Amino acid sequence: MALADMTITDETGLDPADDYIHQAPAGVDRWAENIQWNVRDNDGLGVMWHMGTMLDDPRLWHIVIAVTQPDGTVHSTKIVAPGAGQFGASNAQLSTVTPFREWKFNFFGGMVDVSHEQGASGLTPDDHHLPVQIDLDLEAAYPVWIPEGSTQFGDWGRFHHEQAVTVRGTVTIAGKTHTLDGIGHRDHSIGPRDMSHLRRAFWGNGIFESGWGFATMLGEYEAADFQRAALFDADGTHDATMSRWTDLTAVNCEPATITVELDVQGRKVVIDGRIRHGMNFTVADGAEFCMGTDLARPDRYFLTNFFVDWTCNGEHGIGYLDRGALIKLLTQGQS
Repeated sequence: MALADMTITDETGLDPADDYIHQAPAGVDRWAENIQWNVRDNDGLGVMWHMGTMLDDPRLWHIVIAVTQPDGTVHSTKIVAPGAGQFGASNAQLSTVTPFREWKFNFFGGMVDVSHEQGASGLTPDDHHLPVQIDLDLEAAYPVWIPEGSTQFGDWGRFHHEQAVTVRGTVTIAGKTHTLDGIGHRDHSIGPRDMSHLRRAFWGNGIFESGWGFATMLGEYEAADFQRAALFDADGTHDATMSRWTDLTAVNCEPATITVELDVQGRKVVIDGRIRHGMNFTVADGAEFCMGTDLARPDRYFLTNFFVDWTCNGEHGIGYLDRGALIKLLTQGQS
């Protein structure tokens, strides 16, 4: 996939130290550090991972990882373990090589197979674990994007930035090694975190064959809504607004056909998508990700984290979509 040939620079005022882990400040309630990454190739081989420090003790990280295969098979795991100097734990770690430019992700452990039906019908049960090893080199595809205003909301904390990336590496599942060469997206936030304030969200991104990309962020709250969007190309980052999008209507990630319409400084860009495969996660205590959908706790917020095939004006793109909601909004007919 041809990406724009450009020099990746940080024009946001962020310090290079902000691309490493942060020390938890004393006396700040619900403080946490979180990163979310998703990477995939054209065939549908992909890896998504979320890492966050635990509210009760920020020396511990909770880590959820899902691997998708082109045939639709999904493998997933959760780890709660002490940090090891970088993001995550010793056997599941994201390391910064060059701030805002280069990273490495490494994992070695066990994963269970999770069907689409399992992920939408309950929390993921314990089962036979397959050995999985992941070794990825990640590079910036575009400069850092900061969705201005996102830090005013308790679910994203007090510091939040995102970035489109490229990926090369290997994923070995039960002794069979697959090569991953594709694109992705990352975000990083620190600060007080409480996703229980969130009623719905729509977080999508992708990169197209000619190299341009996009990102969207939408959060719906009882008090107010928040949304930001951007289009990335060789000319830079262009602020945008989502004028139309396809909300989540069911815990099984329906509808699977997506439309995103962006107003890019007066220019309309219509992006259509088709859900491929992915994983559901439920947020416990407003911060900790758990595998599956906790239907026994309809007051909790859950996320459908799925890879997507995008099209725009006949051009193919690949990417990711995180649509979430309070479980009761979808299961109890509440609005």
